[in-house]
Amino acid sequence: MVSVIIPSYNHEKYLKHRIDSVLNQTYQNFELIILDDKSKDNSKKIIEVYGDNPKVSHIVYNEINSGTTFKQWKKGIELANGEYIWIAESDDYADVTFLEKTMSSIEKNNSILCFSQSYIIDEHDIIIRKKEEVLKSDSCDVSSFLTDLLLYGNVVYNASMVVFRKDAIDKSVWDKLSRLKYCGDWLFWATLAMNGKGTVSEVKEYLNYFRNHSSNVSNRAEVNGLTFLEGFPISKMIAKKQGIKLDKKFREKWFNEWQHYRSFYQLSKKTNLKIFLLFLKREPIIAYYELKRLFLRLFK
Repeated sequence: MVSVIIPSYNHEKYLKHRIDSVLNQTYQNFELIILDDKSKDNSKKIIEVYGDNPKVSHIVYNEINSGTTFKQWKKGIELANGEYIWIAESDDYADVTFLEKTMSSIEKNNSILCFSQSYIIDEHDIIIRKKEEVLKSDSCDVSSFLTDLLLYGNVVYNASMVVFRKDAIDKSVWDKLSRLKYCGDWLFWATLAMNGKGTVSEVKEYLNYFRNHSSNVSNRAEVNGLTFLEGFPISKMIAKKQGIKLDKKFREKWFNEWQHYRSFYQLSKKTNLKIFLLFLKREPIIAYYELKRLFLRLFK
């Protein structure tokens, strides 16, 4: 069975569409857990409509806002009876065949996590763009996934696109997640892959609709360089697990992979001076490479 967890917060505009897209799945061996994190809008009124649905096993309303979606993930997973978990974010939605096709891939490939491809949509359900496929083939072993993909960034960019094994969760990850604001999902997928055996698989179809708001925390974090600051320690953790030396070559390659972010340049601006100084203290070698690059550009 799959336990579908909808962590909801202030998404009344999208919530009915999201819940219906779960309940109408062609794969029906699931339970639905709805968690509301003290929404200030009419989300509770919408959720209450589904209270008597036989697929809904739990509805939980927080009396105080948790402050982080990962506390809601943890709560939902602790309530879950399923062998597999789908975190269905409340502002996204899915094709009705999402579970059928991801579970088929999981069974075929013995996957600890499986994801589909995603459309990026706006506030009005209009498709902005399509995300490219992540894996070159239908599946890969977890070691290759860590070394070739997760080492340099979070390729699993949206929780709603993923179904994963509950027993692959490293329980110690929740304490680590509490210290992160922007890269927690990257850390979560990395620990799943490091803790599980089997493969990672991808359904080569666009079955997930990932809503991109102009106010998204992830968007602001990228502009301000915060993912850059939090991301490198995760890469170091993966490298250590995979036996990769944290030498100059690794650091230079990691930094080059992140050139498409405006991170370090943004951090050096006055408005982000505190974050810039933090990064300079934590990762002086990376700071050296970037300052050198900027220096050479100025005097080219």
